[in-house]
Amino acid sequence: MWFVDLCLADPARFFRAAGLRNRIDSLMFLGVDYRRWLARPGPLPACSGLRVALLSKLFNNLSRFSVCQCRTDVLSSSTMGTSFFDSRRYLPASCLAPDGVGPEALLVSTSRLDLAEGRTFAQASLSEYYRALRLTLAGDGEDVTSEDGVWLPLRALDPGCLIAAAGTSVLARLLEHCDYLIVEDADLRPKDLVEHLRAFSLDGLAALDMTTALGLIGNCAYLLSSKGDKKPSLPGERIW
Repeated sequence: MWFVDLCLADPARFFRAAGLRNRIDSLMFLGVDYRRWLARPGPLPACSGLRVALLSKLFNNLSRFSVCQCRTDVLSSSTMGTSFFDSRRYLPASCLAPDGVGPEALLVSTSRLDLAEGRTFAQASLSEYYRALRLTLAGDGEDVTSEDGVWLPLRALDPGCLIAAAGTSVLARLLEHCDYLIVEDADLRPKDLVEHLRAFSLDGLAALDMTTALGLIGNCAYLLSSKGDKKPSLPGERIW
């Protein structure tokens, strides 16, 4: 979490600037638990100019990890192959055997896939490996013996990472002391952000999704600010 105080008459110049070195008045970094820190009465000193908070891949460090079972019909052909999926056919032991079809048949990739529950990885050839992990972690009475579908790792945003220790919204708390809040995160999806803003009734805030405008693929980017003041014209989709 970074805070940049700038002496600018025109905020739009800040967001269009290629470099910030000559425009930074002060730079502050704190290595503390941000949720407890934001619960303090005055977490930041007063600022006479423009203050921007930068949250870069903070929330996804606290994401939840699990193993899920997915239906093959909801996954892309690049994940499952073009033919009917048979986990045994695509197992590493089958593909890499001396008489196997070769490593090019492995359905393993670092590409991330969006599911309703979160994000997973295109690693269908490791389905049996992930199913074994789920069996190891399964609680009493949980049935994970079904072989229908494919087992994949799942990571999802923990909504609690957006809540300060005092029970307030981390985003709203930051915008009490900052003019703008820039968030770049791998697991904070637009629907997650909107759900949080709605849950805390943050009607006084505005959120701009800049992911597509910035050409991002693996991460999402947002610009948040308070409503009312004149804002710079920036590319992006208004989601709140």
